Amino acid sequence: MFGQTVPADDDKVVVLEPMIVTGVRESLANAQEIKREKIEIVDSAVAEDIGKLPDISLTDALQRISGVQILKDRGEGGGVAIRGLTQVETTLNGREVFTAGNGRTVNFADFPAEMVAGVDVYKSASANHLEGGIGGLIDVRTYRPFDFQGRQIVVSGRLINGDLVDRTEPQASVLLSERWKTQGGGEFGVLVNIVSQKRAWREDQKSTGAPTPRTDLIPGQTVIAPNGTAETTSVGTRDRQADAVVLQWRPAKQLELYAEGNYTQFKTRQDSHQINVFTSSATPVPGSATVFAGTHDLQSASYSNAPFSVLNFARDTVDRNQQAAMGGTWTGLDLTLKADVSYTKSYNNLYFCGPVFSGTVATFSQDLSNDLPGTAITGTDMANPANFHYTGVAYRALPFQGDLSTGTLDGEYKLDGDIVRSISVGVREARREAGNMTGLVLGDAPVAGLTAADTPQFVTTNPYHFFPGYSASSITGYVISNLDLARDVMAQRAALGITGPLPTTGSLLSLWDIDEETSAAYLMAKIKPSGTPLTGNLGVRVVRTHEAVAGYKSVPASGSTPASIVPLSVDSTYLDVLPSLNLRYRITDDFYVRFAASQTLTRPDFNQLSPSLTLLPNVLNPAQNQGSAGNPDLRPIRSDNFDVTLEKYFNRTTSVYVTVFYKKVDGFIANASAPETYDGLTYQVTRPYNSDTADITGYEIGYQQFFDFLPGWLKGFGVQANYTYVDSSTPSSLLGTNVPLQNLSPNSYNLIAMYETKKFSARVAYNWRDTFLSGTGNFVGVGVLPIYTRAYGWLDASLSYRVSDHVVLGLEGSNLLNTMRKSYYGVETRPQSNQLNDLQISATATVRF
Repeated sequence: MFGQTVPADDDKVVVLEPMIVTGVRESLANAQEIKREKIEIVDSAVAEDIGKLPDISLTDALQRISGVQILKDRGEGGGVAIRGLTQVETTLNGREVFTAGNGRTVNFADFPAEMVAGVDVYKSASANHLEGGIGGLIDVRTYRPFDFQGRQIVVSGRLINGDLVDRTEPQASVLLSERWKTQGGGEFGVLVNIVSQKRAWREDQKSTGAPTPRTDLIPGQTVIAPNGTAETTSVGTRDRQADAVVLQWRPAKQLELYAEGNYTQFKTRQDSHQINVFTSSATPVPGSATVFAGTHDLQSASYSNAPFSVLNFARDTVDRNQQAAMGGTWTGLDLTLKADVSYTKSYNNLYFCGPVFSGTVATFSQDLSNDLPGTAITGTDMANPANFHYTGVAYRALPFQGDLSTGTLDGEYKLDGDIVRSISVGVREARREAGNMTGLVLGDAPVAGLTAADTPQFVTTNPYHFFPGYSASSITGYVISNLDLARDVMAQRAALGITGPLPTTGSLLSLWDIDEETSAAYLMAKIKPSGTPLTGNLGVRVVRTHEAVAGYKSVPASGSTPASIVPLSVDSTYLDVLPSLNLRYRITDDFYVRFAASQTLTRPDFNQLSPSLTLLPNVLNPAQNQGSAGNPDLRPIRSDNFDVTLEKYFNRTTSVYVTVFYKKVDGFIANASAPETYDGLTYQVTRPYNSDTADITGYEIGYQQFFDFLPGWLKGFGVQANYTYVDSSTPSSLLGTNVPLQNLSPNSYNLIAMYETKKFSARVAYNWRDTFLSGTGNFVGVGVLPIYTRAYGWLDASLSYRVSDHVVLGLEGSNLLNTMRKSYYGVETRPQSNQLNDLQISATATVRF
C-alpha cells in the first residue's frame, strides 16, 4: 500500500489514498479526486486503473479518456489526438519529452504501461503550463520513492500470445523502492524500475489499387476501376525496454531534492511480403466486368496478362530516449521555490531492405462486392520460382537525432488578500536541436538475368493463410524471399551480383538541421474571493522563439551557369503572449461549474520547417514517383480556446460531467502537391503551407459509478462511460472545400463494465470511433478524392484473482472481436484498404513483497 501525491490548486496537494494493486475502486477514486481538485479541466488515469486492462503502452490507456482518440499501429495504440488535434504537448514528470524524427512530439508507444504511475490530460491551459499544444497537454508521471510509505518490491510478468502470428512472448517488470531516515530527521529514498516487453505480432493488409477511369471494360461506359491490388502479410516483434532510477532526499522539512534518470528503447522488427498485381496495362476478359448498381464503380472483372511484383523486405525501426534531471523544492512560510534542470536525448532510425520479384500472370480476377475484396490468380503456377524474376534490391535508411537542454525556476508567494491568494512567477530557458543526420539514404539497385529458381537457398513459398476466417479469396502460395540476408545489406547485394558501392548519405537536398531556442516567463495569480465558492487562476505566459533552419536548395541553370546545390540558412524570431483563465465555481459541495479560456500555440514540425527535398522514385511505375519538401516560412499554429464544464460528484467513485468546448485555430498546416521535374524525372511533390482558420466545437459526457446500493454480490458491479462529439471544419486546397480534421472521428465513446470483490477483479472495455477522414489522394482522370476509414470498435477484457495479499494472477484479452479496419476512396463502392491484427491473450502474475 502506498500514498501518492500530485499537485492541486490553492495551497495544498492532493494526497491519494493508499492503493492496493487490485483496488479498482481506489484507482477510480484517485483519478476522480485529481479531476475534482484541479483548477484546470483535466482527466486522469492512475497506475492501478491502467493495469486493469491489457494495455501494452501508454497509448492504449489514453484511448479510454474522454476526448482522446488514437490510431492503431500493428495491433496496439499509435498516434494520439485530444479533441481531434494531434498537436499535443507532452511532459514526463513535468519536463518536456520527445521522440526524434520529423515531428516534435513524443511517440507514446515508447512508454510501456508498467512504468507509468499516472497520466493527466489537461484540456485547458494555465500560464505555468509548457506551451506547445493547441490540443492540450499530457503529463506522464513515473514512480518516486516518496510515493511509497516504506520498502516496496513489486515483480510482474506476462506471457502474451497473438493468434495470427501464433507465438507467445514474455514481458516482465521489477520495481524496487526503499526510503530511510537520516541523521537530523531527514529522509532519503531510492527507486529502481525496470520494464522489459516483447510481443510477437502479425498484420494482414489488402489494399485495392487507386481508382482509374477505363473505357475498355464495358462497351459504351467509363468505369472507375482499381488499378490492381496490393496484399501484404507483415510479421515481427515489438520490444520495449524502460529503466528509471530516482533519488529523493529530504534533508529538512522545508527542502526536498531529487535526481532521476529515465531510458526507453522501443524496437519494431518487421518482415513483410507484398504481392502487387497491376491491371492498368492488362487486357480485360470480355464480358467479365460488372459495376455496382446505380454507379460506374467496378464491382468485378477479370484480366489477362497482368504484370505483378513481389516486394520482400525487412523494415526495422528503433526509438531511444534518455532523460536526466535534477532539482528541488524549498518551502517557507509564505514562499515556495522550485528549480529543475534536465537534458533529453533521442535517436530514431528506420532500416528497410529486401529483394523485389516481378512477372506476369495469365489471369487475374477481382471481386469488390464483399467487405473484404476477393482476388485470384489462375493459369500461372505461383509456386514455381522460375516465374519470378529478380528486378532489384531495395534499401532505405533514415536516422534522426535530437537533444534538449532546459532550466526552469518557479516561485509562489502566498498573500493575505481578499481575492488574490498567491502570485506565481517562473522562467524557462530551453535549447533544442534536431536533425536528420545522413538524410534518407536510397540504395536501391537493379538486378537482371536472375529468377528465384536461380537462388533456391533464398526463396520459399509464402506460408501464411491471408485474412484467416474470411471467405473472400486472396492470393496465397506464391514465392517469397526468406529474408535471411535482408538485415545484412552488403551480403544481400553480393549474393545477387551487385558490385556498385552502397550510398552512405542522402542527397544534400534532403539534409536539414534545426536549432531552436525558447525563453519563457509567466505570471499567474490564484484567486479565491472571500465569502464566495469561486476559485481560479489568471495569468499570462510570454514566449520568445528563435529558430535557425539549415539545409540546402537547388539553383536552376542560368545561361552558361550549370544547376547547383547551395547551402540555405533561415533565421526567424517571434514573440507570443499567451493569456489564460481558469475558474471553478462550487455551486454545492459536490456540484461544480468550470470555465476556461486561453490562447495556445504549436510550432511546425521540423520536417515541415526544413527546406529539404526528398525524392522517392518508383522503379516499377515511374508515374507514381513521389517527393516531399519543407517550408521554412511556416508560422506557428495558434488557437483561441474556450471550455465550460458541469461536474457532479456523488461519492468517491461516482460522478457525472458534461463539457462544451470551442477552438478557433489559425494557421493549420496543410499540404499541396504538384508535379516537379528533377534530372529528367517527374515527381508529385508535396509541400506544406499555413491554411485559413478552422473552427472546432464539441462536447464530452462522462459517467462512472459502482453500484454499492445493490444487494450481496451484485454491489461489486460498476461502470465507466464517456462520449465525445467533435465538429471540425478546415479548408482543403486539394478538395476545394471545408473538410473535417484528418484522423478525427466526429463521434467516439468508451464503455467499461467492472466487477470488484475482495478476491476477484474483472473489466470489459469497448472503445468505438466513428468514420473519419484519413487522407486525400490525387488520381489521374478522377481528381482529388477523400479517403475515409470506416467506423470500428475494439474490445479488451481482463480478469484477475487475488491469491493472497502478495500474489495476484490474471488473464487478459485484446482485440477480442477480431476487428477488421476498412477504408475507402470517397464512397464505399471504391474500397481502399482492409487491415486485420492479432487477437491477443495473455496470462499475468504480480508478486508484491
